[in-house]
Amino acid sequence: MRRALTNWGLIGALLLLSLGLTASCVTPKTSSTTNSSYTGPVSLSALLARPLSWEKLDDLETWLDRYGSSAYGADRNSARLALADGRASFVARDQGKVSAAVLSMRRTAAKDEYQAVLSDPAATVSQRERAQSGIAHLGGVYTGAPKALTAKASGGTSLSIVTRNAWGAAREVPRHMSPHQAPWNVITVHHTAMPLGSNSSLAARSAEMRLIQTAHQNKPEGWGDIGYHFLIDPEGRIFEGRRMEWRGAHVGGQNDHNIGVCLLGNFDEMQPTVAAVASLDRLLDDLCARHGIPQSQVRHHKEWPTANTECPGRNLVPIVDRYRRGLTGALSSTPAPRTTKASTPRDSKPTSKGSSGVVH
Repeated sequence: MRRALTNWGLIGALLLLSLGLTASCVTPKTSSTTNSSYTGPVSLSALLARPLSWEKLDDLETWLDRYGSSAYGADRNSARLALADGRASFVARDQGKVSAAVLSMRRTAAKDEYQAVLSDPAATVSQRERAQSGIAHLGGVYTGAPKALTAKASGGTSLSIVTRNAWGAAREVPRHMSPHQAPWNVITVHHTAMPLGSNSSLAARSAEMRLIQTAHQNKPEGWGDIGYHFLIDPEGRIFEGRRMEWRGAHVGGQNDHNIGVCLLGNFDEMQPTVAAVASLDRLLDDLCARHGIPQSQVRHHKEWPTANTECPGRNLVPIVDRYRRGLTGALSSTPAPRTTKASTPRDSKPTSKGSSGVVH
């Protein structure tokens, strides 16, 4: 099936070439079991550690063809999930850049891999949940949600959140991360600047979380995990991102003592939902109280001198500004003043250098 899908993509590209239409169509790389140039390590862990690319997906496919049937079930399904997640990532990346037919073939190929995991008796519970979430994100029939939906985060907040285990986070890579050095003294608010999927289920949003984590872990500079400590979806769910024992990777050169909070969506083009803003308000209150952070030290990404960005978007910036002035984060044009805490004078910006890289 994998071969047929990619070969049809090649045939389609050749037909378009004959019509002089190839300028608007980019096809994925194709692979062949018999003609593959793959000579890489048999070690699956080595393949999984490589940055996302079509070559990596080709090599994962070849690994499955050569060794999948004799491999441990958990390893076989880890390879299938990585292959499916990679194809789904390229679907999201190339929206509007390649033809609908190519995107459809990629979705089908990803769904086939997810379905193979669900059909494998050796798949673990978490692997099945990841496959179900992936199918839901790609517009499949599964609309369920992972088990253990909410729990207390490990250390950072007392609010109920969707934990890393619940949304199917990949393992962090400690060698590419730095431990947090106390204290926390600033919070930076971001947006993903990405279009949102139409499926609002927890399963679909969990799949979006995994795509963000994959993009961050595959950055050339070698991020070890998703860059933000907390993320909020349009439905108001708060997701646990990078664990609080680790320094974040969300503001270039200014990550020490800096908690990263990110809302899913592009707020240059859309308004944040009331539910998302209410959750942002609660999360900021909790983090400020828990870590002794002045309310004035809640910032938006674009304020940092190292940031060449409009993040978190023109429609979210005024909400952060109102919070900092001691007003509620509601979308009302006349927000009510807070009664729980007063605005404090702005502290000086931290000057210590942290992880490099800028992300929305």
